[in-house]
Amino acid sequence: MNVKLVTYTPEIVISDMAKNCYANNTDKDLTRSLVHSHKHLAVLRFAFAVIQVDGISIACQNQVVRSSHLSYLVQSKRYVSADRGEFTFIFPPGGKEAMEIYDRLWNTAIESYNELLSIGAKKEDARAILPMNTSTKMGLAGNLESWIDAFRLRVDTKAQLEIRTMYIKIWGLLKEVYPNVFIEEMLVNGRTYSEWNGQ
Repeated sequence: MNVKLVTYTPEIVISDMAKNCYANNTDKDLTRSLVHSHKHLAVLRFAFAVIQVDGISIACQNQVVRSSHLSYLVQSKRYVSADRGEFTFIFPPGGKEAMEIYDRLWNTAIESYNELLSIGAKKEDARAILPMNTSTKMGLAGNLESWIDAFRLRVDTKAQLEIRTMYIKIWGLLKEVYPNVFIEEMLVNGRTYSEWNGQ
């Protein structure tokens, strides 16, 4: 799985926009105190981040897009073709026996997919036999308040390991560019970033 920060609003914009609320002309960055001391999360709507993810499964993607506050673009299985090696299988955790079964399933699915294409089936129809753990790519975009909502849902021990791992990586990227928002002490589901990341 690869997770990349594509673009983001500079953190100072959060503070500058918030100063409109308070007629504050100071040069001081107010972001940390607004977000963490005053819990004024609405200011986070003025900062936006775009993330690119590849090497996740369709099953993971289907869970990701259920978070309604972010925006998504996903790799098309109608126009992108598995016969050119564009897709791989994302192996879930499991022992040797499970891996052998997953591998056998994947090889059979790709063979059948290519066979369907060779007899004239459209890619949009042949994709029907691809397993849920076929690899995909997607772009995710949203304001920081939306990202925090997504973290609350997905950085949880009840979430599937693949999606949890993805969101922990995204958290790490956003923490680097928004150090006054994603502070070390910030709790998500009762745990800090270090505690989630060390899991």
